[in-house]
Amino acid sequence: MIQTIYHHFIDAILYFAGFIVPIYFVLKSRNQENGIDILGKLMILFASFMLVQLIYHVTGMLDLKIFSKGILEPLSAVALTIFAIFYFFSIKKIRKREEQGKASI
Repeated sequence: MIQTIYHHFIDAILYFAGFIVPIYFVLKSRNQENGIDILGKLMILFASFMLVQLIYHVTGMLDLKIFSKGILEPLSAVALTIFAIFYFFSIKKIRKREEQGKASI
């Protein structure tokens, strides 16, 4: 039991650190003239995944298994899937723009 609490505590700290980095990036990029671009949107989606994981480990540490396993774990999978889909279409969009740029030269 104690080992599980330590595991969740350490994971929560690491996910908190992982949550802060994309949020810092998004806040810094908002000050630029072009606002939030594709990378900023990806960072927001990734930060949402990290936040769900952080809450998952905090609730796991508090031994709220129904909430952590029943709600937050599937929600985390959905957040990561949305991130992956958005990333896939963003890369497709960028490659299409590059091909159009090369064709016009």
